[in-house]
Amino acid sequence: MKKISIEYAHIYTNSQISDEQKLSLEILNDLDKDNSSLVVLVDDYSFPDPTFDYNVFSNWLSEHGHKPSVMMRESQLIPLCDQVLGLMKEGELKNEITSYIKSKKYPCSLFIASWYLLRLGKLQHAGFPENEYAKQLINILPESFRPFEVKGVEIIKTLYLDLVEKIENKYFAGRSLT
Repeated sequence: MKKISIEYAHIYTNSQISDEQKLSLEILNDLDKDNSSLVVLVDDYSFPDPTFDYNVFSNWLSEHGHKPSVMMRESQLIPLCDQVLGLMKEGELKNEITSYIKSKKYPCSLFIASWYLLRLGKLQHAGFPENEYAKQLINILPESFRPFEVKGVEIIKTLYLDLVEKIENKYFAGRSLT
C-alpha cells in the first residue's frame, strides 16, 4: 500500500492539454512524492470524444517528469458507482442520486466517491492494481470542481466517516463548468 495517492492533470476527452494541466503539474512538483502513486482520471463520460489520444496525453505527462502510475477513464468507474449506490443506506441523499441517474446520467459526485474509495482500497477494479491503493489522497483540481468534490465527500461520509480526514484537495484557479 502506498502512503499517498496523488490525482493530477484531470482532463476531459473533448479538451486539449491546457494551462489547467500545466498548473496541476506545478503543484505536483511541490509535493513530497515518496511512496506515492500518481493517478490520472480522464473524463470520457461527461463530454465523450473518441478522438482523444490517451498516448499523446500520457507521453506529455511523462515528458514533464510525471508519468502516471495509473490512468483510468471515468466510464470505467460506472460499475463502482453502482456498488457505492448499493452500499448507501436508503435516505434523501441516495434518493437524490438515484433520481438524478434516472433522469440524466451518473452525477460527478458519485464518480468522485467511487474514485476516492477505489484509491483508498475500499473498492476494487481490474484496471487499478492493489499495490496502488493508498492510506491518504491528495487531489489537485480546478477550483470550479469544489462543489462536486464536497458532494462526493458527503457520499463517502455516509459509508466511511473515518476516511474523510484522509482526503486533501489542492485547488487552483480553473474554468467554470457549465
